[in-house]
Amino acid sequence: MLNNKYHKVGVYLSYFLDILMIILLILSIWQRNIVWIFGCSLALFVSLIPSIIKRNYEITLPLVLDLLITIALLLHVGGGLLNIYHTIPFYDTITHFVSSFLVAFLAFVVIYILHVYWEGLIMDKYAMAFVVVLLTISMGVIWEFNEWITDIFVYGGLHEQWGYNDTIKDLFIDMLAGIVMAIIGVNMIKKGSFDQMTREFGKQIDKKIISKTRNNKKD
Repeated sequence: MLNNKYHKVGVYLSYFLDILMIILLILSIWQRNIVWIFGCSLALFVSLIPSIIKRNYEITLPLVLDLLITIALLLHVGGGLLNIYHTIPFYDTITHFVSSFLVAFLAFVVIYILHVYWEGLIMDKYAMAFVVVLLTISMGVIWEFNEWITDIFVYGGLHEQWGYNDTIKDLFIDMLAGIVMAIIGVNMIKKGSFDQMTREFGKQIDKKIISKTRNNKKD
């Protein structure tokens, strides 16, 4: 009963966040800000992908993952459109942490599901945590490299990256987010709540992808 209550709250929160995204899109149109009209439209589309996947492929993403995706997009789009990045101290750091935590959470979910449903991967929970931290840091490095390339070929100078200290800070935040998710993930596995959270999603992935791949190899 309690889990159902939390699930309903999460669903309502997801709807609320989508409404906020729509409001930001309307605001960007009102401001005639072409960059953020595109950004808000893209973010709104990405936030709706879990619903599209559920409708078209009958795969339901964990609600926590759905919420994290929308929150990360909302923070970034809202920060850019409303110029919050330059007015609220540490807003960039908070946004970066949420995005990195999303990457770490997604990595942990994927690794855990493969461990449970695919015989090709057998991994201890602590090994999962270690790999999640490495993957999160690696994605952070790729992102910083992307910002560097963008600054050189699009802006012709520093824009996305604000200097050496900013880059190192972002990479540290990536590592911190990965470590936090690793600790949370290990504790959730110990308590059995991680399995409960990913069970439906895992069974659907097993049925739609892993089992089919296994059967095709046998044929």
